[in-house]
Amino acid sequence: MTVWADADSLAPAVRATISRRARSEAKRSPEGARFVAFFVSNRRLPEKPGPGCTFEVVPKGETADDSIAARAVPGDLVVTRDIPLAARIVEAGVACINDRGAEWSADTVRERLSLRDAMAELRSLGLAEGLERSRGYGEKELKKFADAFDRSLARLLKP
Repeated sequence: MTVWADADSLAPAVRATISRRARSEAKRSPEGARFVAFFVSNRRLPEKPGPGCTFEVVPKGETADDSIAARAVPGDLVVTRDIPLAARIVEAGVACINDRGAEWSADTVRERLSLRDAMAELRSLGLAEGLERSRGYGEKELKKFADAFDRSLARLLKP
């Protein structure tokens, strides 16, 4: 099984959480880890590859989203903040979570995509002033992500 991380969209703390879990799995099962983490991005990241973790920068002219969507298969897990990518992944029957612990389903991703598109329309019309709010990312959000990540792994790795 592969955990595909849309690394451009993820906070460093989320990438570190995924890396720690993948490295721990690689050390625990040297004869064959049950999963590996594959970080895909459009730019070089500061993290270094290691046991259970691979970092890939896609070539110019390609996108990390397209690379992940082309290679993720049912039984894998995709971690992304990108709602259009999540929609593509869920449509393909692949498990997907975001960095705040939301597990995407066809219904939830469709709803979020609709809200995203509606907000974009309001912004283009100049009607969204004061409606945007930046949600910070802290320990609470990271804990929710880590819990959802562990739940997803347990479900996908269940024999």
